[in-house]
Amino acid sequence: MEILRFALLGLGIGALYTVCTQGLVLIYRASGVVNFAQGAFVMTGAYVYYELGTVREVAMPIVLLVVIAVGGVLGLLMHRLLMAPLRHASPLVRAVATLGVLALLQSVAVLRYTHSLVSADAILPNGPVDLGGVVVTEDRMILFGFGLVITAVLWVVYRFSRFGRITTAVAENELAASATGHSPDVVATVNWAVGSALATLTGALVAQITVLEPSQLAALILPALAAALLGGFSSFPMALVAALGIGVVQSMLTFLVAQNGWWTGWPQALPFIVVIIYLVLRGRGVPLRSHVFDRLPAVGTGHIALVPLVMTSVVVTGVILVLSDEWVTAMSVTLANAVVGLSVLLVTGYAGQLSLAQYIIGAIGAFISVKLMNAFGLPFELSFLGGIAGAMIIGVVLGAPALRTRGVNLAVTTLGIAIALYALFLANTQLAGSTDGVPVTSPTLFGLDLDPGEHPRRYAIAVLVVLLVTVVALANLRRGRAGRRLLAVRSNERAALALGIDVYVAKLYAFMVAAGIAAVGVGLVAFLNERVVFARFDVFTSISATTATVVGGIGMLLGPIVGATLLSNSIGSQFITQWGAADVYLPLVGAVAVLVVLVTGADGLVEHNRQMLAKLRYRRHPTPSADDARPEPDTAEEPQRAVVVAEPVPPRALEVKDLTVRFGGVVAVDGIDLTVQPGTVHGLIGPNGAGKTTVIDAVTGFVAAEGVVVLGGEDIRRVSSGRRARRGLARSFQSGELFEDLTVRENLAVGCDDGALRRYLTDLVRPGRVALSPAAVLAAREFELETLYDKRPDSLSFGHRRLVSIARAVASAPSVLLLDEPAAGLDEQGARELAHLIRRLAEGWGIGVLLVEHNLDMVLSVCDEITVMAEGRCLVTAAPPAVVRTHPDVLSAYVGESRGSDTEPHPGEEEQTLMS
Repeated sequence: MEILRFALLGLGIGALYTVCTQGLVLIYRASGVVNFAQGAFVMTGAYVYYELGTVREVAMPIVLLVVIAVGGVLGLLMHRLLMAPLRHASPLVRAVATLGVLALLQSVAVLRYTHSLVSADAILPNGPVDLGGVVVTEDRMILFGFGLVITAVLWVVYRFSRFGRITTAVAENELAASATGHSPDVVATVNWAVGSALATLTGALVAQITVLEPSQLAALILPALAAALLGGFSSFPMALVAALGIGVVQSMLTFLVAQNGWWTGWPQALPFIVVIIYLVLRGRGVPLRSHVFDRLPAVGTGHIALVPLVMTSVVVTGVILVLSDEWVTAMSVTLANAVVGLSVLLVTGYAGQLSLAQYIIGAIGAFISVKLMNAFGLPFELSFLGGIAGAMIIGVVLGAPALRTRGVNLAVTTLGIAIALYALFLANTQLAGSTDGVPVTSPTLFGLDLDPGEHPRRYAIAVLVVLLVTVVALANLRRGRAGRRLLAVRSNERAALALGIDVYVAKLYAFMVAAGIAAVGVGLVAFLNERVVFARFDVFTSISATTATVVGGIGMLLGPIVGATLLSNSIGSQFITQWGAADVYLPLVGAVAVLVVLVTGADGLVEHNRQMLAKLRYRRHPTPSADDARPEPDTAEEPQRAVVVAEPVPPRALEVKDLTVRFGGVVAVDGIDLTVQPGTVHGLIGPNGAGKTTVIDAVTGFVAAEGVVVLGGEDIRRVSSGRRARRGLARSFQSGELFEDLTVRENLAVGCDDGALRRYLTDLVRPGRVALSPAAVLAAREFELETLYDKRPDSLSFGHRRLVSIARAVASAPSVLLLDEPAAGLDEQGARELAHLIRRLAEGWGIGVLLVEHNLDMVLSVCDEITVMAEGRCLVTAAPPAVVRTHPDVLSAYVGESRGSDTEPHPGEEEQTLMS
């Protein structure tokens, strides 16, 4: 009976989660933003309720109206001032912006209330209610009913009202909704206001059943996020069921843990473990063709000027030697936190995987190190390495969900893993000790005493050396093949797969190495003390590490160092303390800096200042100076111009038989047969929606398909996209899909990458120069791209972007090349030149080309044979251009005439129609 009572009590908690969750769903449906600040809105509502209802004793109806109004205003301001300016930013940037608002509001609450606990007057009756022998309180049942009512009202309004239908239309297609006269901005503003008002109302209701503390109130976002994810951020009823289920499970686990002496932390961890499993099972290994690739923060080149680096290191070392002990300790904390920031740079800045768990994983590594020291008596060196190894293993586990989730879903997943790890290990007094912390052995290195208490300067210099080594290693990685693979995955997973990059390996590598770096950084922070309190390395500390790195520049090597000055106990904190202000102002400064940086430009302070200096130099010296000049092209490993000739590729025919692709109950491609012979060009044409691109997706392994796909006599149906590319099957994309963070030279280098796994290790030490294969060099020469080697794609014309995309696909010398509308957007002259290049690839290289193209002039002039599709089926299979030009089925598909029409076209009209 007791466990049933806790289950019923959990319904009340679940109802609170429900109200907060429905606000998240509303905001996401209207704007596509996961509002991590929703928990801060809950906190704001709770404190407004406390101030008015308890401190000032205002009438409760007025208090509730004010609480709701405050939430509406917060949502309106957040959308208008922050989300609207960032509407074209990447989901990663928008997610970090909401984290910045979370940090801002939480910092304000801490300044006002510190971390003390306060209680508000109850608004609901809390007398006992007997439910068949199970006694619960009235307030829990009222909350449960309120959650049901809120869900029902939202479901009815958004399903049957005009505004609800408009919101749904905006969520599905903003452009189409705008064309019908509806403003997506107005719709988003209203939903932001309502969703935020639900959050502040949740805060007022939370005050009914718990004490108020800033961090605990803001943490209410965590189970709400889990419930919203289980509801797909779209279904109000599913979100209700998920939220109630989480509340019930947490309440029951709380009882069972207390009764059976289990590990504490399970009530907080288990719901997120379930969510992570769910996301992994329902995710996709390859993103859909509709996946949007927005602009991410800029990434540096990885080039380091050796002399300035050495001089800076000497200066910093000298400063450490003359500073007082307090400043030296602050310097150690800053440098160590910069190492943690470099782990964020690797996994998020380079690989594009938003992880909110880096500090937690680093703390787990430090936890393992301390346990190895205390339990087994291992020396510091071995214990520290053991902690790094343990963290890297956890990093692989953390990276596993990234194989099937991405974007904001991945951010929530990593946050859930962080919560689970923190609750089960770091906040577990049975493992991590009491609030007094766990004693640690004084660190040594090969007999050299590094005790921070006895030798703070020695320890700080050791931390500086670690930071320098990490910076150099990541700079090498950025310039090497492994770094280009990571940036390719960050920029465009589909294009990376099409070039043979093992996306799974790249992601796991980034998470694993970043976890090891985080363990180094947090370990250096932990060993600054005689006793380590692991509970202080909480989820919000991990979030702060990410946002601070964004402020500095999440793609720049100096970014984490700048960002580390904004974290607690850093030199920034020491400066503020010297001015007579409390250290608690630093989180507020950091939160404001996050929002300012994101709104003015998401590249961070380092890149912003670099651009300002470049403009000043240009004003003084309009001729580019030596400092502003690009690095010399890395041509040492490229073949000399005189000896590069087109060599025939391995002759492999592509045979496709009875190819069928289904999307649910829709048959997109129905029984297509075609063959592409070496050295020939096979056209695949048809009206829009015929399924041509889907055929390419199926042949290259991007969508599941039935039928037979044979390359060079080998059945490749069960071969992954990357392996098909490495076996000689290359493709281009309709939109080009270049890697925007890489130069033209680097894009071509990715195309001819050999995929060797050893590069992930060797590039950390010796990256080598950008080496292009003979095929890549010749492709660049054929397409006249040599003068564009050091330009980035965003500075190229549309036509050149198309050529770079094709040249990149040709760089690996594939046996079969699939071109998806390569002439789209080109003028008549450009299309003729492209047709000539395609014939050169077929005749000079022996490549078999499958050409999907709407420019019929080009298709009829360049192809040896043509297959015509309509509505997913073959109209004409492998016919010569002369036959296709006048075929009645082709005329019917393009002109819209039925074959039995009584009206015959005038002589020559068919040809004129097809050639138009």
